[in-house]
Amino acid sequence: MIYVILGQTASGKTSLALKLAKLYKMPVISADAYQCYKMMSIGTDLPTRSDVADIEYSFYDEFEPDEEVSVFTFQKECRPLLDKYVKEGRDVIVVGGTLLYIKALLYNYVFEKDEEKVDDYENMPLSEMQDLLLKKDPKTYQEIDNRNPRRVIRALRLIDKGISREEVLEKNDDKPLYPVTFFKLTVDKDLGNKKIDERVDKMFKEGLVEEVKKLLIKYPDNPRSFISIGYQEIIAGLKDNKSQEEMSSLVKIHTHQLAKKQRTFIRNQFKDEIEGTADEVFDLISNNILLKKRTRLVLSDEVMNKIESSSVLFCGLGGVGGLALIDLVRLGFTSFTLIDFDKVDPTNLNRQALYVYGDISKSKTEVAEKRMKEINPLIKVVTDNSKIEDIDSLPKEKYSIIIDCIDFVKGKTSLYQKSIQDNSIFISSMGLGYHCDSTKVKYGKLKDACDPLAKSFKDELIKDQLPYQDIDCIYASDGKEKNKSKVRANDKTIGSIATVPQAGGLAIISLLLKILKERN
Repeated sequence: MIYVILGQTASGKTSLALKLAKLYKMPVISADAYQCYKMMSIGTDLPTRSDVADIEYSFYDEFEPDEEVSVFTFQKECRPLLDKYVKEGRDVIVVGGTLLYIKALLYNYVFEKDEEKVDDYENMPLSEMQDLLLKKDPKTYQEIDNRNPRRVIRALRLIDKGISREEVLEKNDDKPLYPVTFFKLTVDKDLGNKKIDERVDKMFKEGLVEEVKKLLIKYPDNPRSFISIGYQEIIAGLKDNKSQEEMSSLVKIHTHQLAKKQRTFIRNQFKDEIEGTADEVFDLISNNILLKKRTRLVLSDEVMNKIESSSVLFCGLGGVGGLALIDLVRLGFTSFTLIDFDKVDPTNLNRQALYVYGDISKSKTEVAEKRMKEINPLIKVVTDNSKIEDIDSLPKEKYSIIIDCIDFVKGKTSLYQKSIQDNSIFISSMGLGYHCDSTKVKYGKLKDACDPLAKSFKDELIKDQLPYQDIDCIYASDGKEKNKSKVRANDKTIGSIATVPQAGGLAIISLLLKILKERN
């Protein structure tokens, strides 16, 4: 899992990342456009070498200030690292205030090849470009770091091509490429500004002005790295003989403005982030890591990676489905869509372990989501209380795994059709009613199941000319339903006891793990 720690500048992101990394031996990728430079430690609030000792800390203190470093550089260097960590099944922290870097790292953010330049932007003063961008697209002007010439030039070129910033982000940033959870550190605006001011005061006391002077001696041509807040104000202030107080005041104002833009960017560009204080986020990440610890000792890193990367469409939250669903959560699956049109009623309590007395009359999807998040607050759940009528009534999203625990044939057929369409793992539950012996529940292929539901399902698939022989399913191996004659003809209730559907849920999990291991 990739844990991304978001937040405005001076919110405590880096301190939290270092604390977690040291405790759980996790690598860290720094998504900061300026902490990657050498000799700029005070102005970028760079963690010290002792701070990052024994931590795999990437994109940190490695480039000379006059080297050309961009979001493309960051993506090119850190994507292979992230691929390696994910393949190894390792948890990773991504932290930093350059939010475009985070988008470029985790999403399908494609950079166009450099084209022959037919504009004069490279030779225009920044102030002229700022005025031009403000005139052409005030919204983009407000959202980007408009003191960064590279950002302004890129924005102007996109506008010239008729491409809006929103279109670029939508095209590139549909879904993350990796299993990722976003956290946003909650900081009150006024408290955040106070923390910024305190940090700036600390920087000046530690010798920020002297750091800038040394850099100017070695790099008199003012490389682009010097546009960072804190450096540009001091460089301009030294030229104009301003006092440290005046320079410090400007740094604070510009950093407050940056924090506002960061808050806006996070709000608009990162969905489903989990908000909390640094302590709350620390506890959530810690609990998530420890929840998976024992499972990792049984399953390979490759299987764990599949578990965390998979999206699950889960249909039918009865006795079999309820138990299987909760076990999926405990295994470490984090992305679910739940479909069930039913509500909890008292007859469910004899066999459906997911529900208790207080759940009666509530929708099953609502209760299921609550139970799931009681185990793991970080999971993502989408609920749908409708009945599956046909394939068009199913979500359009593609899923890695589809679990079918419903008992009406049209719905089962639609789910199977979608699994073919999505190239998903598909597991279907057959009828387990009227059975008493949980040891007779097994997993296998649909061709081997012979209960009435299985037969009806086969007939429907044959009618629709769909192959059924190799469909993975769970079923009772002792043949037909027993004792059905004891139920009155006008009673549609299916006879059941608790142990058999629970065995069915366990069989689904065992079958799914078998499939995941075989597909390594």
